[in-house]
This record gives sequence, C-alpha cells and structure tokens, in this order.
Amino acid sequence: ELNREANTLCSKSNDVELTNIGLELKSVVEQFREQVQNLE
Repeated sequence: ELNREANTLCSKSNDVELTNIGLELKSVVEQFREQVQNLE
C-alpha cells in the first residue's frame, strides 16, 4: 500500500523535489519489506 502511494506521488508530481521524496519513500518501503522478511 505504501509503495502504491509512493508511485502515485512520483507519477503525479510536477515538482522535482516531491518526485525525489517519492523515490526516497519507495527506497525506505523496500528496506521495511526486507526487514520484515528477515523476521519471518
């Protein structure tokens, strides 16, 4: 769900700074996903 929101932010943003924030958010979401997989 968070990854979908980050994708939406990146695709609808007309501002480079917001796009960069969206890309950073996607990276953090991926890190969360990896940490959860390590717990299982």
